[in-house]
Amino acid sequence: MAKIIVAAPPVPGEFGPMLHVARALAARGHRITVLSGTLFRAATEAAGLTFAPLTGEADYDIRELVADRERLGLAPGPEQLNHDWIHAFADPMPEEHRALQALLDEDPDQYLVCNVLFLGALPLRYGVPGRRPLGWVGVSVVGLAVSSDDTTFFGPVPAADADAAKAANRAGNAQFAAALGPSRDRVAELLAGMGATEPFTESFVDGTYTAPDATAVLSVPGFEFHRSDLPGSIHLVGALPPLPPGDWEPPSWWAELDGSRPVVVVTQGTLANHDLSQLVEPALAGLADQDVTVVAALGGADPAALTIPVPGNARVAGYIPFAELLPKASILITNGGAGGTQQALAAGVPVIVAGETEDKPANAARVAHHRLGIDLATATPAPEAVAGATAALLRDDEIRENVARLAKVYAEHDPVAEIERLLLG
Repeated sequence: MAKIIVAAPPVPGEFGPMLHVARALAARGHRITVLSGTLFRAATEAAGLTFAPLTGEADYDIRELVADRERLGLAPGPEQLNHDWIHAFADPMPEEHRALQALLDEDPDQYLVCNVLFLGALPLRYGVPGRRPLGWVGVSVVGLAVSSDDTTFFGPVPAADADAAKAANRAGNAQFAAALGPSRDRVAELLAGMGATEPFTESFVDGTYTAPDATAVLSVPGFEFHRSDLPGSIHLVGALPPLPPGDWEPPSWWAELDGSRPVVVVTQGTLANHDLSQLVEPALAGLADQDVTVVAALGGADPAALTIPVPGNARVAGYIPFAELLPKASILITNGGAGGTQQALAAGVPVIVAGETEDKPANAARVAHHRLGIDLATATPAPEAVAGATAALLRDDEIRENVARLAKVYAEHDPVAEIERLLLG
């Protein structure tokens, strides 16, 4: 048994997978303390785990941050990313560091597994005084974003030959790093103020991946872009499976998903679902006349928030566990969150991606590059575009074969076992 701190910023998409890891490590016999924002105390304690709260700037409500960004009118892209990363990940670093140090002062004999965007341990890498955990594994819930001569975060840059490709990818990575310069500068400023003895000169993204003793990326070869120069401390460990359904009860229409016709699932995830007109409603409207059953899984949103009538071939629910739904699905239409996209592919389900923020365009680029589905290249597709992509995907045997092969790769990985191995040897 090891004593392990599992830490994450209070962002559902970052915290959820880390709670999954924490539960699985506890089931393996380890003593777990979860460190995150107070919004997640109830979920942590319901899982039977010890909770330690973040305080001050580190204990925020991401919904307020998103609302502030929208009030400021920030368009998707570097301006929005820097706003989010500075406020959600950089500024909380000193408070995260203090909370982590308090836990280690109480018991120095602890390991750390944390989301790579939980920056509370980063100061230790740059000479800020404090106790070090016995071992430190970072976990990336999004795909590989570290710089490479072979690719950028969004894919290889087209070029005439290998030398030109290397130069083009280096330039693309430099451009991405420069676009996120404000985030890097804020981290460097905070580290200096905390007493760092070494300067933070890496790009914001590269620094979060390379600082831990080892970094586990919740992804697999075949979904990622190839990197021959991937640092040896970074490992592709597979995707977390969907959580078990718990006490969920199937809706009255569940028996209709009997395989008699294709089931097309549409979701906007658990955070970006406040405006269902972006993707759910175009999917419902566009597929209303197709010979499919559409299931809109709203990720906790109220079905009453829909502003259009529900077509006769559609069923809507505020929540349906993917562990139950994906085995019945023929296609997933998603805004491109890493977790849901990879869970679908691991289940052998091709995807249609429509997303423009955070890592969603990069996930869509991977889907298109490896022919695992269709990238609609917008977060707000027209109903006709959704209908056309669905019809095309249902008849594309090559894509379905690609996804079936990749599902076997996912099945070869046990991400929690690999995280445990990286942490404890």
